[in-house]
Amino acid sequence: MWKSKRLYVAVFLFFNLFINYMDRTSVSIAAPVIAKEFHWNSATVGVVLSSLMWTYALCLIPWGWLSDRIGTRKVNGLSVSLWSISAMLMGAAVGFGSMIAAMLLLGIGEAASLPTAGKIVRQWFPARERGLATAIFNAGTFAGPALSAPIVAWIVVRFGWRISFVVAGMIGLLWVFLWLTLFHPPADCSWLPSQERDYILAATDMSAPAAPAGNNVPKLLRRQTMWGLLLTQGCCAYSNVLFLSWLPSYLVQSRHMLLMKAGWFTSIPYLIAAVLGILIGKLSDTLLTPEAVKHGKRRTLLVVFILLSSCVFMVNMVGNEYVVLVLIAISLVCISSALTLNIAMTNDLVWQHEMVGTALGILITGGITFGMLAPMVTGYIVKTTGSFDNVFYVAGGLLVLGAVISFTMTRRPMSFDEVVETAGVQAGAAN
Repeated sequence: MWKSKRLYVAVFLFFNLFINYMDRTSVSIAAPVIAKEFHWNSATVGVVLSSLMWTYALCLIPWGWLSDRIGTRKVNGLSVSLWSISAMLMGAAVGFGSMIAAMLLLGIGEAASLPTAGKIVRQWFPARERGLATAIFNAGTFAGPALSAPIVAWIVVRFGWRISFVVAGMIGLLWVFLWLTLFHPPADCSWLPSQERDYILAATDMSAPAAPAGNNVPKLLRRQTMWGLLLTQGCCAYSNVLFLSWLPSYLVQSRHMLLMKAGWFTSIPYLIAAVLGILIGKLSDTLLTPEAVKHGKRRTLLVVFILLSSCVFMVNMVGNEYVVLVLIAISLVCISSALTLNIAMTNDLVWQHEMVGTALGILITGGITFGMLAPMVTGYIVKTTGSFDNVFYVAGGLLVLGAVISFTMTRRPMSFDEVVETAGVQAGAAN
């Protein structure tokens, strides 16, 4: 894979998620300054930070379904254009109402990224490369905050928070131009060597006949495995969104850091998570046979990393800010790996390729349903108690719950072909 042209597709997806999360980080970094200008309290900030998730959650399944129907090239071109324009509109906000409106539009656009990325991995990468390919694009969700946090903090300090949103939107529109110019499915991609094209088409199931188009959501939601995957995603995503939304404010308010220092302390854990997450995704491919992958054996590593990420419990127990940095870095690395493995395992366990986009939309909906609560719950906890202590206890408890759910509820593949399904159920029971 490292010497192949399909690596370019993984890099494209990395930057899609990088820009997506860079935009979100811009909101989090600028939040203390915006709150001061508009006279918002912690609860109001929590509502604003959470509002992106409202439309994000509603649009995940429709975007996933649409990617199954009309293709990922069109969906990504449309969605990234929408969120880039929305980001620039945030720079024109004049108060609570206009900021909420821009955040809602941002959520609609950004909802497409993860379902389409997972669908593209299914199109372009054999099963034994899915963990690595998924880890590369998911690394963008951590590299975005890692690299953009100090830059956005500098722009906010030097030029003001409005300019930071305009810059983020322009970068997104540049990505759209390159995407529509260069990306096509493997069978139609002119820059892909014929030998590699034949290999991709033979090693993936995208050339297999697709079932008639229809609404696959009810079929998927009737499976315990689908519920186990989406609930696991939710328990992990809560902590991920908590850090993404509130880490800069926590460092400024509770650890009494200046904004620039808080930007660096936000950046470092995300950078470590981005790099190590890729290595762990590769490890999950290396350790497993194609048959083990097909029956969800990534589960073991997934549970281990979820449990390790619960070290967030200990943030309240230490006073040294550098020890806090280490604990947050460990937690983020493990959350990054858990989210990567859970997305890859969904791709593994959904055996009909024409359902993958929809299944990933459902999966990320589970994540964001929990995640959208994190900014608001955190805001009200801080407002009520004057402390972040209970915030980290809630996050750690959900992570432990996610490990239990994954271990018990995701043991059977999902196939909707009766003959194949019987074999899959028997193999799942053996697991």
